[in-house]
Amino acid sequence: MKTTSHAKNFAAAVAGLLFLVPSPDAAADTRKELLELTGGRRAKVAWNQGAENDKKLRYFDTDEGKIHKLDFGGTAPLWSSNGRMIVIAVGEAKERKVVAYDTDTKKAIELVGPGPCNHVLAVWTDPETKRTWVYVNDVGANNEPWNQPAGPIYRFPTDKPEERELFWDRTSSHLYLMFSEDGTHACFEPTWGNIGQLKLAYTDDGKIDQDKSQFKTIGDGCFPSLAPDNSYRMFRLEGKHRAIHMSDVDGTNRRAIDVTGMPGVGDKGKGIWLTRWATHPRYMSLMGPSGNDARIWVGRFDEDFNGIEEWVAVSEEGGPKCWQSHVWVESDQ
Repeated sequence: MKTTSHAKNFAAAVAGLLFLVPSPDAAADTRKELLELTGGRRAKVAWNQGAENDKKLRYFDTDEGKIHKLDFGGTAPLWSSNGRMIVIAVGEAKERKVVAYDTDTKKAIELVGPGPCNHVLAVWTDPETKRTWVYVNDVGANNEPWNQPAGPIYRFPTDKPEERELFWDRTSSHLYLMFSEDGTHACFEPTWGNIGQLKLAYTDDGKIDQDKSQFKTIGDGCFPSLAPDNSYRMFRLEGKHRAIHMSDVDGTNRRAIDVTGMPGVGDKGKGIWLTRWATHPRYMSLMGPSGNDARIWVGRFDEDFNGIEEWVAVSEEGGPKCWQSHVWVESDQ
């Protein structure tokens, strides 16, 4: 397995440590390495970075070749399927708002004003109607610890966010919701450390039919992800945070995939955190190692989804702690 990093010389490392911005050479290296990883496809990586209560939004675009540092923070940045918008929850608990940052116009658009039930869980585009939906719940809105069960999941379309509707309330709806491309399958974490999967049925007018939908408990673990195609593959991070457990449709062919092959992680006995499948099925991202020296890494699965072929570090070395991330990669179609 090949590993790469943009910290290639002492001067670049010192610049990153002193000024918390990558040198031009480091950014050029990151661009080159990401394009090599994706076979020349354009890629964008979004993540949070900074102190726990002051996380700021960052993103890297291979077309621009630099890290954009935005002046507002938030949690769970997620790309729209076309790679133009980053959707993010801004603020804390009962005062969260949902913001979409347009990477073409470089402008932030407030989709939903401050209030509860605005913790962003997922962004999914309906392949038939082409509408993009944002899924939210109320994690922490009632002053509960972040790892406690949460209430119902709601969703709204980005073109008419006032049309909020109930999506799911048959179980708790903690975190990390993710959909297959066709929207018929989803995974999430109903309660902390427990993973569930949904097979979804829809009514004639496009709403979720909860009576006909099926919920299945998958097992323990955290940070589940569902493949963004229609293979219905799924992975979840195992308890020691050193491997993901991958399975094919309906939980078949389960296998462990090491995700600590990047420098300074597995070789030092450290684990990783906050795994997330990209918008393209061959790629994933995570932060590692766990701790204040964490960086954002993008990995490429092999063709059989039995291992990671290569890792690329995107965030600067020596910067503040990194958190949740998401990767958009140009589609093969």
